[in-house]
Amino acid sequence: MKKILVCTDGEKHSQKAEDLSIKFAKNFNVELVCLYVVDAYPKKFTDEIYAVNREECRRYLDNSLTLEGLKAFEHFMDKAKKFNILVTTKLRYGLPYDEIMNEIREGGYDLLIMGIKRYRSFLDRIRSFCLPKKVFENSPIPVLFAISDE
Repeated sequence: MKKILVCTDGEKHSQKAEDLSIKFAKNFNVELVCLYVVDAYPKKFTDEIYAVNREECRRYLDNSLTLEGLKAFEHFMDKAKKFNILVTTKLRYGLPYDEIMNEIREGGYDLLIMGIKRYRSFLDRIRSFCLPKKVFENSPIPVLFAISDE
């Protein structure tokens, strides 16, 4: 194993994945790449909701989500630095499933680590768009999930 991709969104379940990836990087001396996807899905609603200032709304969404990604990267890199682990960060724009799969295909990774929540209801699972399941079923590389109750 030489290269690991870890997906983050700054939430608790992703932070567990980050911690797990740091352990792997420390113990196996592998390259660690952290991916954050700026989700394009919310922009679809700007056509329906905001007829006036639509472009301003889209820019605001992009900027806000990008800032969230940069904060997630900063938090993760601070943790990794404590163990002298270098992290490469990648910010992609689009639908999370598509961008994760594209990154896997393009990056030459040996393992994907991502967080997953325990769903408290069927509605929670629907809201997640079943992203972990889709990635797991279609990933050409092994996927390791860090499960969080939060």
